[in-house]
Amino acid sequence: MRRNILTGFTLCLVVLVAVTVGSAVAKEKKAKPDQLNGTVRSIQKDKSTITVRKGEIERQIIYKSDTKFVKGTAKNNTPSSVDELKEGWYADCWGKFEGNKLTADACRIREQQNTTQQ
Repeated sequence: MRRNILTGFTLCLVVLVAVTVGSAVAKEKKAKPDQLNGTVRSIQKDKSTITVRKGEIERQIIYKSDTKFVKGTAKNNTPSSVDELKEGWYADCWGKFEGNKLTADACRIREQQNTTQQ
């Protein structure tokens, strides 16, 4: 009888520790960055903004001097800069929304939207 009680107590303790550690690890995970993508409608280098259009909606992306630009696809890209970006190209950017504008930390650009799964 004592052996069953001790085994049951040990099992409950193990489950309690596993739940506590699991929730602590879940809290430590970083939140995913916000994302905005679309066809480039305009680039205003003096204001450091890129206007993209997706469907009928136009949104603005704000880039900084430390925003990382790459040209190509997710699997095949090369370092780039905003100077290579042109109207009509496709931009996919990650960062943080401030109101309805995205302040970008990184952008992937390409001549046209890739319709295949990456």
